[in-house]
Amino acid sequence: MNTRTRTIASFFSVAMAAMLLGAVVTTQMKPQAAMARSPEPATAAVPSRPLGPPTLETFRDIAHGVTGGVVNINTKKLVKGQRSGSFRDFFGDDMFDRFFGPQGPQGQGPQRGPDTEAQRALGSGFVVDKDGYILTNRHVIDGADQISVTLSNGRTYEAKLIGKDARTDVALIKIEPKETLTTLPLGNSDATDVAEWVMAIGNPFGLWADGQVGGPSVTVGVVSFKGRALPLGVRGTAVDMIQTDASINPGNSGGPLINTRGEVIGINTMIITNGPQQSSGVGFAVPINVAKEILPQLRTKGRVIRGWLGVSIQDVTEALARSYHLKEAKGAIIADVNEGSPADKAGLKPDDVVIAVDGREVRDRSELTNYIASRAPDTTVHLKILRNGAEKDVSVTLGTFPEEGLTRAADGRSESEGRSHQGMSLQNLSPDLAAELQLPRGFKGVVVTQVEPGGNAEDAGLQRGDVIVSVNGNTVENVDDVEKELARAKADGVARLRFRRGNQYTFTTLRLS
Repeated sequence: MNTRTRTIASFFSVAMAAMLLGAVVTTQMKPQAAMARSPEPATAAVPSRPLGPPTLETFRDIAHGVTGGVVNINTKKLVKGQRSGSFRDFFGDDMFDRFFGPQGPQGQGPQRGPDTEAQRALGSGFVVDKDGYILTNRHVIDGADQISVTLSNGRTYEAKLIGKDARTDVALIKIEPKETLTTLPLGNSDATDVAEWVMAIGNPFGLWADGQVGGPSVTVGVVSFKGRALPLGVRGTAVDMIQTDASINPGNSGGPLINTRGEVIGINTMIITNGPQQSSGVGFAVPINVAKEILPQLRTKGRVIRGWLGVSIQDVTEALARSYHLKEAKGAIIADVNEGSPADKAGLKPDDVVIAVDGREVRDRSELTNYIASRAPDTTVHLKILRNGAEKDVSVTLGTFPEEGLTRAADGRSESEGRSHQGMSLQNLSPDLAAELQLPRGFKGVVVTQVEPGGNAEDAGLQRGDVIVSVNGNTVENVDDVEKELARAKADGVARLRFRRGNQYTFTTLRLS
């Protein structure tokens, strides 16, 4: 066979492997007899063949080497008013909403029946230590009264929660095994590259039942993007994620994302889908380096202690940069300042743009967030900000990041409609509207009651129920205020709006026509 023929044959071999492994492959692991406790764990096998374009044999070797270290996690909780038998009941409210978004009035789900003990969630995890330590997602085990873990040999153990972290959605649990466990090696997620082949392993849709001999399901794809910052409406963590098209479905949460070396590079966490309750090829995993960094604190303290500034921030887009008259789209915009927080005490305000911290340039919100999180509480950091076009130095003594500091944004709703501007209807905030939107007492702003399809407001990302609180940095308390500010900004062709959605504040730019 000549060189050209061999090359073509090799290409079609790889292509066939990708086609064959595009669907879910459930690997049935043979039962293992209980054995004496060994001082060394059984570590996942790494393929002996050199790295390169993966073949069917490469994927098979990896799957057989690592699936023994992946576990099924089953949690139970007594939930008031829980109806049994639904998809939501099987996977739990938190996991259901994480995959498909809030359901029902105000995102609270359907009406419920009488009290019952329900299977609150099914998820996945993987063994990282011979003594029985298992990594998973926080949302898989959060609020559970009972956690059980099933190994691929069908043996089930009760598990104890060791630590959890809301910011990263990572949790550490522990079992007391009677056998040698297969532990998975943790790789380097920073070294992962876009288009690199990966394998997602877990228990989608509960196919691997509690106490059943068998094993997890395997799907194959590539890394679609690194460092993906999720939108506020779907963000479950403050972590920039690994995006993959390897199929991830309900029940996969907490399972490992594996590279072609057989190493864990991520913890499968969530998907985004607008249609069926299944993967759309847009899945996300917490980078394993994030988990490795906090693992020692989870193990010894049960939580992660990190510095806290007390602000909500967002990236500077090109449109926002023009609005602030910046030369480049760099920095982190302060969208909100928590009352009584270190930032509040230091005098930071919404509309401030952080451009440097401790002499380091801040290019985006992730750089600021990660730097602050890496500092210990009571550390003083020095911020350089832009306020009204002028540079200003601000020193802030950090507090301690709240353990459950993340909140979910909810969509407000209103049945009233008001005056229309730039493809949206606006209405003054009445006491009834404020109560319906669950706003604080005395809150000031203007409610978006309707957004026209294809209009400027929809292009800006505004939604029904958003409450506009400022235009170009000027506070607005009624529709007349908004009209004046938009008229004043018309010469620029764009206005910068700060609005509240649920309990989150965000900036956007509204094109004026």
